[in-house]
Amino acid sequence: MKRIGLFGGTFDPIHYGHLRLAEEAREFAQLDRVLFVPAARSPFRLEEPLTEAEHRLAMVRLAIASNSAFAVSEMEIQRGGISYTIETVEALQGEYSDAELFLILGADSLQGFPQWYQAERLAQKVTLLAGVRPPYDEKSVWQALPDWVRQRTLLVPMTPLAISASAIRQKVRAGHSIRYLTPDDVIEYIRENHLYTEPR
Repeated sequence: MKRIGLFGGTFDPIHYGHLRLAEEAREFAQLDRVLFVPAARSPFRLEEPLTEAEHRLAMVRLAIASNSAFAVSEMEIQRGGISYTIETVEALQGEYSDAELFLILGADSLQGFPQWYQAERLAQKVTLLAGVRPPYDEKSVWQALPDWVRQRTLLVPMTPLAISASAIRQKVRAGHSIRYLTPDDVIEYIRENHLYTEPR
């Protein structure tokens, strides 16, 4: 049975924090593949402006091109509307009927997981792989979760890379370098397409 990790997000833009979490989760859980799933619209960021899907998808493709274990799915973007993970997982279960599915997320997302749409149903369909890095305290994160989440979660020790997409966007707007925060091909794409230059 194949082991496939799903990694959703807006990826606006994708950066080394995302890539390192995916790689460490892949290694930790011995995943055969990590499938990046850019969201059409996050239910948690409905009021937040979002870069066009075609650009976010293109940047993910550029960022993962050198890793044969990484792939990208256009499923949520093609579906449009608000991207609910349960719908994506159920669709992928049909596509990968012979695979065990894992859901990769950060510690902050894990803390909010009980509030996700149909979270208990989702937790029965996947194993959660939650990357925990400083300043998150592993014990406090774990103890704050309900039993039904803990039973379906594996905590993945992570390299402490404090990189955020919002900080990258701010740096671009301010004319500052984003080198070493995201792959060079992504930086070039941002430059060529004049992304993140206007206030949001």
